[in-house]
Amino acid sequence: MLAEYKSKTNIGIAIGLILEIVGNVVRMQMPNLAMVGAIIALVGAVFFIWGCMNYAVGKGYSKFLGLLGLLSCIGLVVLVLLPDKNK
Repeated sequence: MLAEYKSKTNIGIAIGLILEIVGNVVRMQMPNLAMVGAIIALVGAVFFIWGCMNYAVGKGYSKFLGLLGLLSCIGLVVLVLLPDKNK
């Protein structure tokens, strides 16, 4: 993986996962703030997909392959299993 994409990948995926978890906890625990929780989770999904896109590019694939991030952790597992073309 190219070093310039490694930090972007780590930041995007970490922030994305944290925001998705926080957003879903807010939605479940505080029904009166369900819309706020949904927005937080949506922002987290955007960060996660951005991180997956950087991961795909860093491994030598098209950034559109990073849209596998729409599948959440399953998409990330698929990206991890792909061979690195930049070696």
